[in-house]
Amino acid sequence: MELQVHKILNDDDLSSYLKHVESFEVINPFYKIWYSYVSENTQDRLKYFTFSDSKGSLLILMPFILREIPYKSDQTYYDVISPYGYSGPIFNDSLSRGYLIKFWECVDAWYKNNQVVSEFIRFSLNHNYHFYSGNLVPTLTNVNGQIIDEASQWANFKQKVRNNYRKSAKENLQIKFLHTGLGEADIKQFYDIYIQTMSRIGADQEYRYSINYFKNIIKLSGDNFMIAIVYKDTVAISTELILISGDTLYSFLGGTLSDYFNYRPNDFLKIEVMKWARAHQYKYYLLGGGREDGDSLYQYKKTFFPNDKDLIFYTGRKIVNEKMYQELEDQLNVDLVATDVACLEVKKAHRITFFPAYRKNGFK
Repeated sequence: MELQVHKILNDDDLSSYLKHVESFEVINPFYKIWYSYVSENTQDRLKYFTFSDSKGSLLILMPFILREIPYKSDQTYYDVISPYGYSGPIFNDSLSRGYLIKFWECVDAWYKNNQVVSEFIRFSLNHNYHFYSGNLVPTLTNVNGQIIDEASQWANFKQKVRNNYRKSAKENLQIKFLHTGLGEADIKQFYDIYIQTMSRIGADQEYRYSINYFKNIIKLSGDNFMIAIVYKDTVAISTELILISGDTLYSFLGGTLSDYFNYRPNDFLKIEVMKWARAHQYKYYLLGGGREDGDSLYQYKKTFFPNDKDLIFYTGRKIVNEKMYQELEDQLNVDLVATDVACLEVKKAHRITFFPAYRKNGFK
């Protein structure tokens, strides 16, 4: 067995990485597009592990971001996070459990030898967290709907969804599906709606991507994407970028113009996407979860698939260097007074809700 660490510093490195990803049986687009997100949002070190057998055959791949911890010390320390979205190790379903156990052993050894203090992983929804050597945390409930025959699908919707769709249909809304031959104007239509939506909801700056970010996603994902755009007359009013993996459509990013909420374009879009999925023989439409578990956004998504079993999004949290982790956390909380009950509650919240805790408010 051999664990190797690869850097992604240029186009050739990226090309090698993509070839590795495409060698697996199911090509998950999230593993192809993460480079676009990281290159736009961080200057941290882009890397990935490969784990091969004695014959050199690739068994497991895992992308990660190695971040330097801004802490004054004679030794430079790092922590590891996975890219935004669904991540963790990628491997074929037939892989032996023994290889997974050995993979995590080798990863942990590499961390200890390279001054890594902690690791935070966003796992995929395909149980790729099995045999993880850290702590697994059920983090977010995801709505995952099966695409079934149209009559049964319609009957399963909550009444509000059916009413909203009837209303949008009476308004003569139209939808366009863009899968190949995308032009600059198409991407700009999507982008204008998306960025206006981010401004409306007060999204953090890290989610206000440039238009080049989306161009790169489309380029990197190959044929594993689709953009749906809803129109009222000639005005584009709602949109969704969908990533495709195997038999599943992943609702990724999108938005709706607030002036057109009354036409219920988002309900219209979701149902029309299901029709498109049915016609193209896809089996599942994964809408994702809310901003927080069980919030109003999750409840809205659940109205489309009230009878389907949800999927749990797990995150992995691992402390590699206990002594340094505690030192860093103490530095974060250096101004807190131990006898202050409110301050003690803050420290407790750091430990439970944010990982690694020492990144909560940065360092001075």
